[in-house]
Amino acid sequence: MKLTDLIGKDDLIALQNELRDTFSFNADIMDAEGKKVVGHTWGNELCPLIRDDAKGFGAICAPAGQMFHHMLSTTKEPIAEFCDGGMMRVGVPVIHDGEYVGAVGGCGLAPDDDEVDAFTIGMMSDLDEAVVEEKAKTVAVVSEAKIKEIQEYIAKRIEELIG
Repeated sequence: MKLTDLIGKDDLIALQNELRDTFSFNADIMDAEGKKVVGHTWGNELCPLIRDDAKGFGAICAPAGQMFHHMLSTTKEPIAEFCDGGMMRVGVPVIHDGEYVGAVGGCGLAPDDDEVDAFTIGMMSDLDEAVVEEKAKTVAVVSEAKIKEIQEYIAKRIEELIG
């Protein structure tokens, strides 16, 4: 069973855009292998810069995506974890008949008790720290309660779409 067998691609695209617009994060939807199903959405101006920077992508985005996929597929529980750039990723696994078929969530959120780590992002990429600091101002700040709200919202929307 594939995620796209349960939820049509148009509905997944609409969900991804809805999540980006509602929560101001880089919403994404992954299949059971951890591959993006419908591409990217950007909720801030910093993350696309990191992703477009080969060194930044390799040091921050790629390992974070692999780790989050592994956590979601093995625990089959919602997650909220940090990437090496100091931003949060929130994810909810999609389970059908006990089988992990994918995940819905996103990244690029700053915790309200910390800040985006511009120094580390600068060191792990070829981006100028001043540019990172400026773009970090576009990253939405969330509390632990907001993260739980996002996870509950995603779980509810998945349930509605699967029927």
